Amino acid sequence: MKKLKYLILGLLFINLIYSFKPSYDGEKDWNSCVEKYKATWGDVCMECTYNYDIFKVFMKNVCTENVDVLVAVQESNKVWKCFMFENLAPNDTIVAHACKGTGKYLKWVRKAGDREIELPNCDEVNKNYK
Repeated sequence: MKKLKYLILGLLFINLIYSFKPSYDGEKDWNSCVEKYKATWGDVCMECTYNYDIFKVFMKNVCTENVDVLVAVQESNKVWKCFMFENLAPNDTIVAHACKGTGKYLKWVRKAGDREIELPNCDEVNKNYK
């Protein structure tokens, strides 16, 4: 009888431990939804007058939700060139470039259409990321 009591108490204790699931109260890290999958130098770009310093960064939405993305790519004069992509669907890809690039880029991501999360504008990027 005593063994049965301990067995029941043990099972209740194990059940109690497994009933506590860690909860995540924070916001989703939307930046993790967009990943760089390639970067190139010197590819042809119709917007640029010369091709040898062109830096392109290729990114993909790896989440299951649509997202809005702001990508900034740095030019050799340290000015950020900004690209806004709205409603990027899962598995969609984007390309951002600098005609005379440094190879540096930044990104900001939010759930598509979520205006509560403000993305910076290009003036703010250039002011805050010198």
